[in-house]
Amino acid sequence: MMMLRYKNSVLFAPSAVLVLIVLILVSGCADRVSLPDGEIRVGLLFPMTGESAGFGNDCVNGSLLAIEEINAEGGIRSMNGAMLVPVTGDTRGNISEGIAQTIRLIEAENVSAIIGAYHSSIVIAATEDAEKQKTPFIVSVGVADPVTERGFRYLFRLIPRAENYGKDQVRFLMYLSNQTGIPFRRVALLHENTGFGTSVALGQRDALIRAGFEPVIEVGYDAETVSGMSDEISRIISANPDVILETTYIRDSILIRNELDRAGYDSLLIDSAGGTVTPRYRDELGSSADGTLTLSEYSTRTREGGELNERFLSRFGTNITGDSAYSYQAVRVLQDALERAGTGDRELLREALARTDMKKSDRMILPGEGILFDETGQNMYSQLYMLQAQDGELVLVWPESDMTSPVILPSTIQS
Repeated sequence: MMMLRYKNSVLFAPSAVLVLIVLILVSGCADRVSLPDGEIRVGLLFPMTGESAGFGNDCVNGSLLAIEEINAEGGIRSMNGAMLVPVTGDTRGNISEGIAQTIRLIEAENVSAIIGAYHSSIVIAATEDAEKQKTPFIVSVGVADPVTERGFRYLFRLIPRAENYGKDQVRFLMYLSNQTGIPFRRVALLHENTGFGTSVALGQRDALIRAGFEPVIEVGYDAETVSGMSDEISRIISANPDVILETTYIRDSILIRNELDRAGYDSLLIDSAGGTVTPRYRDELGSSADGTLTLSEYSTRTREGGELNERFLSRFGTNITGDSAYSYQAVRVLQDALERAGTGDRELLREALARTDMKKSDRMILPGEGILFDETGQNMYSQLYMLQAQDGELVLVWPESDMTSPVILPSTIQS
């Protein structure tokens, strides 16, 4: 039976009682009394202005596509077709603004859940306030390991942990060495200095050492203020690495590639699903982008990925990225939990999210077996692909079972 909820003393007002009696008499049975639940407000917390606006708006668009599709499908059926209503919060890529927007979304906008927030540092700060106010927060993008190491109950993360990026990059290097016979052993780490870059670098170093690789140098920088990379690249090249593992945002990724070209460096460059996955990287660099390798949480080369990309391209005029795909999936996870909870109540919704067990289906578009959260709120099925820029496109080169094109090595190191 649909629960009828009233505020304060309204439940006991004679008029309210009369209305309820009339409804029961007309329907013939209390179980058939049905009132619309209205709407579920969903907070979308991303950088919509500032240096990272391209990434943030990409995330927002992924969320909006899912919301529009769910509403077109009839809304949340267990709640009489309640519609999802997006409410955006612009972090501007700033921690204090991210906190302020989180509080606004919870207290002023009365959202049932928040999806966000792209920058790991903002995710860490924003989820603290969401936890205090017992509001579910689905982390679509934000990989720093500490995000899920604080014992939070209202936090759920789809994207892999930072340590998984290092592990999969090392697995790929081992695969490539076995396939080519070339020992890619000496590795340089180059990363931006927020929680994203430093967490990934820590995971990279640990995974490299465990697998017998040699981390020869680690260089960090401030992605927000850096205007040139000549000093950093000079230090990297002087260490004579076989491979550079980089962790970037967009502007710095382009600066790095340009500086490597000027320095004549022609070896493996592998990113951690940062700036190199964006169309802007390939658009601005042209053929210079070719050969760049990057992990990615998503690929349009799979059946599910290709179908979603067609819908995203039709709606927004651009191809989908891993960021927008994860934000799309986050809304579908929320939909699944809302259907099972039957309410937008934050506590009951949190309980439903904790019981999430999504399998491969038309609503499960990420790599991996499905979505299942462990006791920390981390998706246990998180998985990564390796892509390479080839002729202006990102193609899937690993794992071998999903490969759509083989890796193209620089001419200077081809076996």
